[in-house]
Amino acid sequence: MPVSITPGDRDPQITETDAERALLAGAEVLLDESNRNVPLETGTLERSGNTAASGYDAAVGYNTPYAVRQHEEVGYTHKGKGEAKFLENAMHNHRDAILGAISDTLRQALGG
Repeated sequence: MPVSITPGDRDPQITETDAERALLAGAEVLLDESNRNVPLETGTLERSGNTAASGYDAAVGYNTPYAVRQHEEVGYTHKGKGEAKFLENAMHNHRDAILGAISDTLRQALGG
């Protein structure tokens, strides 16, 4: 799930490195929240979760052959922990925490 700081949102005081660090902080929050509801059978799907940031873009994803199917198939039943749309739901349900992590990191970079 990609996240970006668009050109109109960029403060000239924020360097590309600052933006990358901030977006990565937000991506880590998103991954942590997503992992709370990722389907769990062997743990492989959860362990495959990863974050990446480059410049003004960041992404969160899972790297297994079945990750997309597990995310999209709303008809699957999961024993114990797990739900469909685990990454998407985390993005919507924890938006404030994700944006807070980004804002806090940017604020620190600007000395505030």
